[in-house]
Amino acid sequence: MKKHLLILFSCMVVAFKMNAQVDTIYTKGNQQILCSKIKETAEEYKFNYTNQNNEKARSSILKYLVDSIKFHTPIVLNKKQEKENRKKLEKLKQEENLINDSTLSNKAKRKKKRELAANTNLPKAWKYTVGFGINLGNIIEFNNPSGTDKKGFDANAMLDLGLNYYKDQKRFNMSNELHWNVAMQKNGLTSAAHVQRTADVLTTLHDFSEAIGKTKKWNFNVITKTNTSVFTIFNGDFFTDVNRLGKIQKFASPYDIIVSPGIKWQPNQNVRLSLSPYSFNILGVKNAGIRNKGIFITDTTASGAYKKSVFKRLGAEINFWYDKQIKTWLTMQYRIGISSNYFEKITKNGLLDGLFITRFKLIKDIYLTHRAGIRGDFAITPFKPYYNQAILLSYSKRF
Repeated sequence: MKKHLLILFSCMVVAFKMNAQVDTIYTKGNQQILCSKIKETAEEYKFNYTNQNNEKARSSILKYLVDSIKFHTPIVLNKKQEKENRKKLEKLKQEENLINDSTLSNKAKRKKKRELAANTNLPKAWKYTVGFGINLGNIIEFNNPSGTDKKGFDANAMLDLGLNYYKDQKRFNMSNELHWNVAMQKNGLTSAAHVQRTADVLTTLHDFSEAIGKTKKWNFNVITKTNTSVFTIFNGDFFTDVNRLGKIQKFASPYDIIVSPGIKWQPNQNVRLSLSPYSFNILGVKNAGIRNKGIFITDTTASGAYKKSVFKRLGAEINFWYDKQIKTWLTMQYRIGISSNYFEKITKNGLLDGLFITRFKLIKDIYLTHRAGIRGDFAITPFKPYYNQAILLSYSKRF
């Protein structure tokens, strides 16, 4: 930082000694650097300037210290760079006019500055995503582990939340997602028909990464995935105890946590491929009544009671995450993970877990959403993964 401040001071002293046909770097500290032959790298700008002794010198400045650049010398810019520079220069002019406006109070000037900052399309470190939908939808599922497969129309609701952090000059970045899909169905229109659950899955996905190199293509990372349900469900997927056989599921009964530390390859913002040489799973059931049925945990303690939680080594795991937005009308958000102990035993001992969300834009922030989930255990023979899909209208917003 001291080096950069010294360069800024030197450039200001010799500003009037330089020829007018030079480039100008505007810093975020409202200072100007007169220079030439600017070259851009991943993290900084390199340039020539004239020092206090009127000698030509070469230096650099970190990108996050730069607000905009005005080029006087011939340089080839793409349309995106030209547009960004024009916006930043226009913002500088507006701020200068605002400071010199004697008719405004200091409070009004601060308010105007906040408005100018909000209207400037600069990349934000924190990004939020909110999506929800509720309507009649279509449900298809296969190999339901707790009841019969359901097909047809149902009342469907979903909630998608995202909290991501990414900054160019920082090596650390993270992604946090919450996805909840709940749906119910009533077979027939008679009063004797009972409402059944067709979906109730609350999933969270977390990816914490630390970049290895400047390009950020390779990262040390930890992926954490959690699964549970929200509503209390009784035998037969009913919301009431129709069969008089008691509860089979409720919030945190069961809960499923998978932790996968490893190395992530991310060639661009759309693709993430993470390889973990060692991953583990924690499965727990908090409710004693559900736990005593032995549905989810079959391991017992020395006294013969079913355990509250079990720790399982999954071995190696691969996670593939794909995010793609085509213009404004199509958004794809796909997550799939495969674990095994180890790869040579993938057909005998391992887990499959996938979530696929596709949104087709209809009008403004209204989308037609297709979401599908798949889960399976390779240790179960024959292998029959549970598949569930739903189609519904939804509202989605990024900010």
